[in-house]
Amino acid sequence: MILQEKPSFIESEHFRSASAVVLLLLCSIAAEITLGASSLNSSILFSLGRVILISSLIYLLHRFSLQALSQYRPTYKDLIAMVVVMVGMFVLIAVSRIISISVLNHFKALTLPGLSELVAEIDPRSLHFAIPFALGGILMQAVLGLQYGLVFGFVLSLVLGVYYPEEAGIVPYTIATTLVGCLSMVKFRSRGAYVRAGLNVALIGILFAFCFSLIQQDVSSLSTLVAVCAALLCGIVVSFLVAGLTPVIEYLGGYVTDMSLLEMATLDHALLKELSISAPGTWNHSMVMGMMAEAAADSIGANAVLTRVACYFHDIGKMKNPLYFSENQVRGENRHDKLSPSMSALIIRSHVKDGIKMAKQHRVPKPIIDMIPQHHGTSVIGYFYDKAKKEAEESGEGVEIDRELYSYPGPKPQTKEAGIIMLADGVEAAARTLPDPSLDKIQGMVQKMINRVFTAGQLDECQLTLQNLHAIAKCFTRVLNGIYHQRVSYPESVEKGSEKHKEEEIEEKKSPQKNGEKKVKARKSAKIDTNAPASQNGPSELEKNDEASQQQKEPKVEEKKKKKEDLKRLGL
Repeated sequence: MILQEKPSFIESEHFRSASAVVLLLLCSIAAEITLGASSLNSSILFSLGRVILISSLIYLLHRFSLQALSQYRPTYKDLIAMVVVMVGMFVLIAVSRIISISVLNHFKALTLPGLSELVAEIDPRSLHFAIPFALGGILMQAVLGLQYGLVFGFVLSLVLGVYYPEEAGIVPYTIATTLVGCLSMVKFRSRGAYVRAGLNVALIGILFAFCFSLIQQDVSSLSTLVAVCAALLCGIVVSFLVAGLTPVIEYLGGYVTDMSLLEMATLDHALLKELSISAPGTWNHSMVMGMMAEAAADSIGANAVLTRVACYFHDIGKMKNPLYFSENQVRGENRHDKLSPSMSALIIRSHVKDGIKMAKQHRVPKPIIDMIPQHHGTSVIGYFYDKAKKEAEESGEGVEIDRELYSYPGPKPQTKEAGIIMLADGVEAAARTLPDPSLDKIQGMVQKMINRVFTAGQLDECQLTLQNLHAIAKCFTRVLNGIYHQRVSYPESVEKGSEKHKEEEIEEKKSPQKNGEKKVKARKSAKIDTNAPASQNGPSELEKNDEASQQQKEPKVEEKKKKKEDLKRLGL
């Protein structure tokens, strides 16, 4: 039995809760410093009350999201990233409001005839449509996921509602633009998603501008036109800022987005090229695994792109000793036959450590590196473990075999994606051993392998439910059945006949004279003796053919005559 290490204090639930409270308190203080700087009431008690209020609201929303949203499970690093981006949004909003007021005051101060009166008609709040309130939520969605972006947007709207109570529309506007922007970035597969998100934010801004004008019963005013232009500017700003800041957050926080994963999925990575040459069997195994795992992840709502790319890199450590793994061995040759079971297990286990080392050297994203050890978990290398026990029994020395020496170091899969990769790894390898891969056999094998992993407790830490496992099994069966589908078996007689026909055609092309002589001989043999009585010989084959052709011609001639008569009657 493998003893699992107890989580450290930093990884414990108590530390996470305490750190969340501290970070949220710091976020509230930052909001008071930035957004509350222009407040007329500078009382310490007033500021303290707002800080406590904001901290309480954010913490309650955080706890509610943990219970209500299945994919909202922020780590300590995720909370730091969210707080940093939130503080950045506070600064951006405060500076943008100051700039908008300064611009209006500047135009009002100009002495151009009629300009000051025209600018005086503009409502200062119409310029607030240019502030990219949705920026932070879209960034969180791109880096962490949809539910993180939505939580971020609701928190920001609550904070703005507390600090700007006189602007009632700022809360729904922030929520609406964040929702639209985040939904526009779901499963984005190209750079055009940034433009689409900005365009949708601009459209929502224009809609809100007209709605506020209707509420104020002043649709035809200059403020409405300014608000529309400001909303368009906001969409453009959001597109550029999201495209520019997402790679920065990726690099600083060690995150990976779908866009980066798609770039790695093109198979142009140096490690994948080397894998295809050094260990072609492993490369083929990884490609098939990628298809299976991607379909399964998509069916249960996991990150399909991350799952597929992680499959490509999960066994890169086998490049160091490729011939010690069955998929790369030549038939009839197995290098493990010359090694002891313990040495074989050591070589098999080492591909995990080697894979992590190679991935770090080539700067593979951390979420992919984490799945290299997790896809094996703490499972036992059963073949060599059983072989070692058998040799110990035969020797009669009563040596106890250490199970840990024949087990992978772990950890167990921590995410749904890692759990899917573990299942796909075992199922794909088992599918290659089926002598007759019919649909029933594939289905039974898939269910057997999934049950084996499940009963071993390897999926206890990855949040995969029984419903998820059923969906994964269906996807695996469908993909494997498409790969190992039954082919039509052609009869030997048909194949031989077709071969003879081809040989005759070749001979005819080579010797056309011989072919002509054969036809003449066939005609001569078809002739009958004319001196013999008709009753004896009967009608010849030629006569039969003439009679048949004559009978076929007669109805055609009659049809033509009838058509001519009909045309004459009609006067044609």
